[in-house]
Amino acid sequence: MAFDYIDRDESLQYAFIRIPKAMMDPDGYFQAISSGSKMLYGLLLDRMSVSMKNHWLDEQNRAYVIYPIKEMADDLGASPRKTSDCLAELERIGLVEKKHQGQGKPDIIYVKNFAVIER
Repeated sequence: MAFDYIDRDESLQYAFIRIPKAMMDPDGYFQAISSGSKMLYGLLLDRMSVSMKNHWLDEQNRAYVIYPIKEMADDLGASPRKTSDCLAELERIGLVEKKHQGQGKPDIIYVKNFAVIER
């Protein structure tokens, strides 16, 4: 049997947004977070690969994301207002931290890692 090659358009079907399983636990810490905020967190995690390619690290070697609300809203399929609400929810519980750059520049967003590493 011969399989067809995957072309450029079809390759997108294999790109995934990952949402940590811990966020889906109905009895877990993140149970009260909205689905939109969980999806946004997955998008922010995905954007970390862009940060690494661009060497977006602060003076303390912490990676950050530059992701304007308009782009987030487009990717999330939501209004900018809804997206801002989701980002505020993530910020309120400590999963992200925003740093304002001013002068019309988008905020720098630190995506926090809540995973516990066992050794």
